[in-house]
Amino acid sequence: MSSVLRADAEILHYVMRQAVRTSPGSFLRTVEDLDAEPPDYWVNEVRSAKWAVAQHGEEVVGVAASKHPDPGMDREDPATARYIESVWVMPGLRRRRLGERLVKYLLTAEYWNNQSIKQFVLWVYAGNAAAMRLYEHIGFVETPESNVGTRTEIKYRLDFNPEVHTTISLVPNGARLLDQFHRAVTYRVLGQPERGPRATA
Repeated sequence: MSSVLRADAEILHYVMRQAVRTSPGSFLRTVEDLDAEPPDYWVNEVRSAKWAVAQHGEEVVGVAASKHPDPGMDREDPATARYIESVWVMPGLRRRRLGERLVKYLLTAEYWNNQSIKQFVLWVYAGNAAAMRLYEHIGFVETPESNVGTRTEIKYRLDFNPEVHTTISLVPNGARLLDQFHRAVTYRVLGQPERGPRATA
């Protein structure tokens, strides 16, 4: 196992712990649940999905994941669709478009690796108005599908158009992505070498 992968797995554990601690109403799991997971769990998470993080200096201030549909539960085609999960931004940095840029960076990173991507989907808690506004601003639309339970979830879908839904520009020689809205914030995908899609400002 590479030292980069091991270090990024530790970063993922840290940022998810921060996310659940500061926004417990947005996640099903608790900090105790996360801390009970062995180190290999976090390594497997980095390997099996795309986890984009936003960093201010050395501090991780946001995270978002893109995962393949679960063939046992989801009807979307894994060749052309991805699920967005675990979107979080540090409370003190919200309402500054950082969440929007982070999600769009993640969409760009997926498209960078697979230009067959046509659709992104996600579930959001019915009472999470701020998250709904964020996703709708990006272009996600509410579907008739919902999971009714202790906490009802609503399904959102984005018919992906790279010219519309990725406002960050790809530069071929090094895949540098320029984010002009958040000075000193950088974006990257955990587990990927530095030559992969990256955003700085």
